[in-house]
Amino acid sequence: MDAGRTPWLPEGLDPPAPILSCVNLNKSYIPARPVLHNLNISLTGGKIVGLLGPNGCGKSTLLKLVSGILVPDSGTIEVCGVPQSEATNALISFLPERTYFNSWMRVEQLIEYFSDFFADFDEAMARKMLSDLSIDTSAKLKTLSKGNKEKVQLVLVMSRRAKLYLLDE
Repeated sequence: MDAGRTPWLPEGLDPPAPILSCVNLNKSYIPARPVLHNLNISLTGGKIVGLLGPNGCGKSTLLKLVSGILVPDSGTIEVCGVPQSEATNALISFLPERTYFNSWMRVEQLIEYFSDFFADFDEAMARKMLSDLSIDTSAKLKTLSKGNKEKVQLVLVMSRRAKLYLLDE
């Protein structure tokens, strides 16, 4: 066997390009106290990957960097082989750890918002999942239980036809 060949890959095929690549990624919120220091990671698509670690080790920071919410101090991020930019941010569907929807909004308004804002949003898929979960789209968020609010957020994020899904907690 060729020493440089990936053992699971059939002969003659190149390994897939990483869906996410971070090289020498650094981020500090306080000078001289890095949250991420020279992080290197390369992930291929078609997998579910979990980030595990103690509080404050940089898991959420990494997701925010990859999704374009934060800017790294140094290092590079590539999504689908392309340097991070507004174009690559459109390939990512991100669910933050905290809700970011206004509680006065109805689920129906959130569906319309996502449909208007994200070209890859599949409204029919969202409506089907919400129906399967028995969530009333005419309900205001403030009337839903914590669990149902979380389900609405998850349904909206997962109803995008994104290349990379990032779910924080």
